[in-house]
Amino acid sequence: MTEETRAVILRAAEDRQRLISDLARNPSGLSWCERHTDLADHVVRLLCEDLQSISSEPLPITVIATGGYGRRELSPYSDIDITIVPRDETSPDLDVAIRRLFQDLHWAFGTALRMSVGYAYRLISDAPGLDAKTRTGLMDMRHLWGVYDLYRELDQALRESFAAGEFIRSKIHERQTAMARYNDTPLVAEPQLKEGAGGLRCFHCANWLRESIGERAARPSNEYERIIRYRNLLHWKVGKYQDLLTRSRQADLADQLGMDVYAMMSEIARAGTSLHAEYQRAKERLCETRFVLAPGVLSVMGEARVLGEADAGDAAVGIAVATQLGLKVSDIPVAPCTTVHGPAAVYAVATGEETLRNLDRCGLLAFLLPELDECRTLMPRDTVHAFTVFEHSMRVVRFLDSLPADSFLGEIASSLNDREALYLAALLHDVGKRQDESTHSATGASVALDICRKWGLNEAITADVAWLIEHHLEMARFIRLRDTQDPATALEFAQLVGDVDRLGMLALLTWADVNAVAPGSWTPAQETFLRDLYNRTHAAIQGDAQGTPDLAQTRQRLLRQLKGEESEEEVQGFVESLPAHYMTSTPVELVRLHMRMVKKAVAGQPTVELFHRADIGASDVTVCTLDAPGLLSKLLGVFYAYDLSVMGIRASTTTTEPPVALDIFTLSFNGRPVPSGTYNQVARRIEQVLVGQIDSAEILREKGKDPDRPQQIFQFVFHEGSPGLLEIRAPRGRGMPYRF
Repeated sequence: MTEETRAVILRAAEDRQRLISDLARNPSGLSWCERHTDLADHVVRLLCEDLQSISSEPLPITVIATGGYGRRELSPYSDIDITIVPRDETSPDLDVAIRRLFQDLHWAFGTALRMSVGYAYRLISDAPGLDAKTRTGLMDMRHLWGVYDLYRELDQALRESFAAGEFIRSKIHERQTAMARYNDTPLVAEPQLKEGAGGLRCFHCANWLRESIGERAARPSNEYERIIRYRNLLHWKVGKYQDLLTRSRQADLADQLGMDVYAMMSEIARAGTSLHAEYQRAKERLCETRFVLAPGVLSVMGEARVLGEADAGDAAVGIAVATQLGLKVSDIPVAPCTTVHGPAAVYAVATGEETLRNLDRCGLLAFLLPELDECRTLMPRDTVHAFTVFEHSMRVVRFLDSLPADSFLGEIASSLNDREALYLAALLHDVGKRQDESTHSATGASVALDICRKWGLNEAITADVAWLIEHHLEMARFIRLRDTQDPATALEFAQLVGDVDRLGMLALLTWADVNAVAPGSWTPAQETFLRDLYNRTHAAIQGDAQGTPDLAQTRQRLLRQLKGEESEEEVQGFVESLPAHYMTSTPVELVRLHMRMVKKAVAGQPTVELFHRADIGASDVTVCTLDAPGLLSKLLGVFYAYDLSVMGIRASTTTTEPPVALDIFTLSFNGRPVPSGTYNQVARRIEQVLVGQIDSAEILREKGKDPDRPQQIFQFVFHEGSPGLLEIRAPRGRGMPYRF
């Protein structure tokens, strides 16, 4: 930058300060912004000319003003947004020139004029891939300097690649988010003059919507002028970028204008109401006109229609956009499609149940996923599922849609890099049931692989979808059968899962799948066990978890911690009698308590103790007594008699002589912890059973239950190990554990 140019810019900075000071004497809106914009234009062009003066050839670039700068609406502390478009990015001198221009812009605006400047570098070939936010700034672009033909070429490229439906959806979502964050009505005591309801952005967005459907933008109204005027004054008074008109600043502005503060705020509310109405009318126009939602999909008078030549994937995106805009989807079956743009199709699937229902309504879902459509009336072969396979799958997606953002599962969802694999797996996880119920996970994974490859999805999504379907029952099995507090459980599950993203997707799919089986299928206990398994496995994958505990070291640790409780010989004998899984997963405080229980049991005094677990809506009942054949059956009979649901059993037996049973039952009563009155009755009955005063079968008959009715068993498998695991598939019911 030459010294002459630097001097001119410093004078421009002084002019800017005088211009700002003039606001105090002559408050104004758009006319002031235009003068301010002219000053910024002068600085930009001066820097460009200065840069051109050191080059022997005309610089093959165009410099463009975008956003509010492009609209000539620079308030005192608005940002300066500039885009540079090159003719040939391979030019050897271009990189040096662009770097110098960016440096000069930063000094001129950031240092001299004290304004924030943002700059972008765009190629014309970038136009098709630009996101809605970038396109929004370019919709208001204005040529500042350089090759004008490049400006026209960029404008043409933007128009040719413009997807109206996606853009409109993005703008409406953006408005909803901003109004939810600031103020969702213009009738508010402390308005946000730009982003809130009734702010300048309502008018901007109304014009963007109009232009998207081929209509002309509206000219700024008197109400718009008023809001701009108050925004200019607010910037001047605060001395920085601020658009929230707080009560303290309201008094400052009213004093400056010589107005009553309440009259001033009423005027702002009236102007804001008018701008908000502009936005609402622009949204209503979407249902009164015709525009393109996506390639091959039109919105005609508020109804989405798929054209005959549409690609199925692109058409699905159009239906997704129509759904998000609240448009009606025609139930006229679409003409058969011949191609499927897979990435577009999986994007549409991941927008949720409402889109899927609309895809089903117009016949696109059956074309995209005929394998799922074949499951529409396929009835489940168990007594647990309440819906057909098709409807169950759709409801799995419904639960994924409903995740609260501030919940444990919502946080998992927000941490995922992409949800497309999760949603496609949710839709297809049970399609294998068309062929074989018992191996439907593996069959479904194979079907999903074929679909992903036919759609041309990338290898990462394809692998994740197939893996999720193949293993979609595993996490539920682990929390049902395994001790989630045992370190070995998390390490084993971590080996199965492999990475954090798959762990998160599997946790969400597990939760949604079980919830969608039938009302009440998911319990607080399952949620607690799922959270525990997820957290421990996450730590194991990240390398933060401890390895499988060394049993000898664990015994030595317990010996040290229990020292002083009893004689050293008694402690030694008790610790050595414990099974491995008990030692590695039981806190020392409970071990200390259990040691006392075992000592009493050896002396012929059984213990029945209750511990409420509000976190899972259940209670742990510990029974410690001399072991004997049939003991577990007797205890389960008492629980069944009093209508207690058995959610888990941790059964341990010491190797002492005589052997002592230390069994912990996780029980619930109608989905809640066991009431004290019920527990007292159950404890008394268990003590009677243990001393032989009564048999559990008699208690069952007293309670109107048949102890001899056989239990239907679908399948049971014993998994050897420490602990051994017994997996049973049978009809649901409180009596199943006892009868088995």
